[in-house]
Amino acid sequence: MNRLIRNLLVFFAVAFTMNAHGQILKDLKKTATDMAKDLNTKENRERVATIGVKNLEKARAEFDSTDFDYAILVSDNSGLFDLKKKGQSTAMLSSAASATLAFMKDEERTDAEKARGHREMGEVYYGNGWFKMASGKFDAAKAAYEGANLTGDIGYIKTIANMGLLYSTMGRYTQAQGYTAEALDLRKEKFGETSTSVAASFNNYGVLKYNLAQYNEALTDIEAATAILKQNKLEQGMPYAIVLNNEAMLLQGVGRYEEAEGKLKEATTISAKLSSTKSSNHAKFLSNLALLYQLEGKYPDAEATYQGLEKTLGKSNPDLATVLCNQAALYMTMGKEDKVEDLLKRALSIYKSNLGEQHPAYARAQNDLGNFYRYKGRYPDAEPALEKALAIREATLGKNHPLYVQSQEDLAILHWKKKAWDKAFMTYREVMDKSMDFINNYFPPMSESEKTKYWDVLFPRFQRFYNFSIEASTENAHAIEAMFDYQIATKGLLLNSTNKVKQAIFASKDGLLIKDYLAWLDAKESLSRLYAYSKEELKNQKINLDSLERATNAMERKLSERSTDFSSGYSVQKVQFSQLQKSLLDNEALVEVVRLQKYDQKFTGESRYVALVLTKNAEAPKMVLLDNGQQLETRYAKFYRNAIHQRLNDEHSYDQYWAKLETELQGKKMIYLSPDGVYSQLNLNTMKKPGADYVINRYDIVVLGNSRDLLALKNKKTKTSKKNATLIGFPDYGGSEIAALPGTKTELDGVSKLLKASAYQVTMFTQKTASEANVKKLKSPWILHFATHGYFLQDKGDEGSAFGIHFDNANDNPLLRSGLMLAGASSTASGKRLPNLESNDNGILTAYEAMNLNLEGTELVLLSACETGLGEVKAGEGVYGLQRAFLVAGADALIMSLWKVDDAATQALMTNFYTNYIKLGNKQKAFKQAQLQLMAKYKDPYYWGAFVMMGN
Repeated sequence: MNRLIRNLLVFFAVAFTMNAHGQILKDLKKTATDMAKDLNTKENRERVATIGVKNLEKARAEFDSTDFDYAILVSDNSGLFDLKKKGQSTAMLSSAASATLAFMKDEERTDAEKARGHREMGEVYYGNGWFKMASGKFDAAKAAYEGANLTGDIGYIKTIANMGLLYSTMGRYTQAQGYTAEALDLRKEKFGETSTSVAASFNNYGVLKYNLAQYNEALTDIEAATAILKQNKLEQGMPYAIVLNNEAMLLQGVGRYEEAEGKLKEATTISAKLSSTKSSNHAKFLSNLALLYQLEGKYPDAEATYQGLEKTLGKSNPDLATVLCNQAALYMTMGKEDKVEDLLKRALSIYKSNLGEQHPAYARAQNDLGNFYRYKGRYPDAEPALEKALAIREATLGKNHPLYVQSQEDLAILHWKKKAWDKAFMTYREVMDKSMDFINNYFPPMSESEKTKYWDVLFPRFQRFYNFSIEASTENAHAIEAMFDYQIATKGLLLNSTNKVKQAIFASKDGLLIKDYLAWLDAKESLSRLYAYSKEELKNQKINLDSLERATNAMERKLSERSTDFSSGYSVQKVQFSQLQKSLLDNEALVEVVRLQKYDQKFTGESRYVALVLTKNAEAPKMVLLDNGQQLETRYAKFYRNAIHQRLNDEHSYDQYWAKLETELQGKKMIYLSPDGVYSQLNLNTMKKPGADYVINRYDIVVLGNSRDLLALKNKKTKTSKKNATLIGFPDYGGSEIAALPGTKTELDGVSKLLKASAYQVTMFTQKTASEANVKKLKSPWILHFATHGYFLQDKGDEGSAFGIHFDNANDNPLLRSGLMLAGASSTASGKRLPNLESNDNGILTAYEAMNLNLEGTELVLLSACETGLGEVKAGEGVYGLQRAFLVAGADALIMSLWKVDDAATQALMTNFYTNYIKLGNKQKAFKQAQLQLMAKYKDPYYWGAFVMMGN
């Protein structure tokens, strides 16, 4: 008898160690079962079962423990474990162990043992990618625990967590959500808020929410997991590395690539040190990092990483399929198109055999293949592939998921290229409406920098739609209407959101909320001081600038979560062209300029401009297409500036920038213009029609940030003037490095005299009192007038600093490359003054700092300084420089200069403007009249055309 049992156990031991063909396993199981029938005594059953359970534990040990605790995000949503990676030995082991357990009769095992057996078998099945079998085992385990009244058992909680993880991996997100939420609650109750098992549930819930496109909520959960792991001092373990990886994927998803790269590199450093682990998490992290390199344009780094992974991963591993999909996308970008189709077909085959054809990962590869066919003009092949991907995503993700919407857009583009105009338009309209919903849903809790990066992700979709609308307009009359409506809904989106939020917080009268908002502004002020240091200097002083920036962003997010007013400021209310049309008079027109990057089968390097002209009685906006965008931004813009500075007679710029628009403006006098791109850096009033007059003498042009601002302008109630003004200028720069401006003293004295004569209370800061510190103490003066040097650094430096800001920081933020020079600026500009963390006054007021001034209720900011209207032009968002900063700070309108101008002419313009403003009470009329008065004395536009007004 004992010999027979020993022989049986030898058979099992052989099965556990050999990597034999599946038939051998079947024979082995049959032999074991037959022999067991003869040996079916309680004693023998217990002995065999003991061996089986031990070997089941051995099978489970083939996987890292984190495989059953922590969901891992990879770049294709695919789910995410080393399916079949452990090899056939583990599969044979688990099957043999299962056969062993069959010898035991149910009544000879406790309820807890039965439940545990089902759960652990389910985990082994799950680890091997046998999801259906895993689901059955987890269901059995759950039923066993519940039937035995063991719902408080640790194993029951683990089963619930496993079910959430399994269904999330399978793409069955609705079922996953219920189990994941339940597991989190059970673990909190059982183990406490700081348990590592709670961290695992937070992580898994974050991954699930990411897959459900609930990005803000996902980030909150991932951050909660991180905090718990840190509290338990587990920063060097695999769970922490996984959470870092998942946070990186979230950041990547909303366009925050630099932050994502830092998180991923930290994760790979940890996982590399844990190289003895049996999990291939390190390979997953590297795959994600390679895709991130790809998105950042670091193509050689991405390619090298992909090639290394292809050698490492097993041929049937879904992680390899992820790599192949990403590698295909890389080769499209690099122009190696001959390799793409084979890579995608290989990926599809791997996904199909492991995950089936109804999984989000399979849909991703199918979608990529369809887009490749479309790009190559193989439309009959493209359509079924794209439609299949759409159907899978609808079934697994739902119609409101960003990936489903992406599939919709891909089909819309295919219909566009097939010239199925109506079908394309209907699909694209649905895509654009859902994209507007994304903005409303995701923007509220984001900080300003986070919103900017997320908008960078969405913005190309709007650009593609506008390109489509231009081509479709000859066949579909509604295409241009839709383009106009979406453009005015999103233009200046970031600026408008910031303004609304600020107004809402101060109007809330919530003392604690306002206090926290001011604390957030103080944090930004502290950051501005650190920007004077290089990254190396900050490192030497043990100051982590990235961490402080993240903390400041987190403060802003917390404000959002606490205040519905804060959040509501980000919602985009769609205004239709018909609403604007009703507010126009017969002699008025509205012109919305849109800068486009050309799109064929992909974006090209060329740009073009569209002017959408709306008049009172037109059936729809009229489109004026300027297809030579590159020349308008380079050759012709340079000619315009040279002609201005050299006082040349310029009859060419009119033809390039205005003539085509004028064809739609017949009989109109008042033109409301919302510029974009290069139009933000021109003064159209200075354009002269050959053989005729300047535009300023033929039209009244009012510059708006967005055409929909017309409604606010028309409905604006006259405000009672506070009759106070702050004048700042003629600073003592503190050295010869910056030329003194004695003319500004004359200018300020003249303005002060005029305003005081009209009962204005005037505060004037000059010489040493014209300081940055005094500017930052301002509280909403009615008029704020600067008379000093301004600057904008067009070229980015490689090393060193300029105007007190190190290029390490200025290169990434145009608001740090423009500003005003105030008292003491000379030593900062020359580099003689060392940065000071204790002082907020280095003589340079950057646009970044100006943005945080308290100018809510300020009627007008006048920047009588050179080139204060310049900055970095961002399509759809205007000029990132001083003009944006003062509008964000709350100013109602702004007068600024586009080029350096003569002192005497500036003084005359300012004197004329304030005289007219006091008399008329209308900024726009006063400003135009002042320009015409100056034009009578100085004929050349160099003198009278340097300044422009924008705002209400």
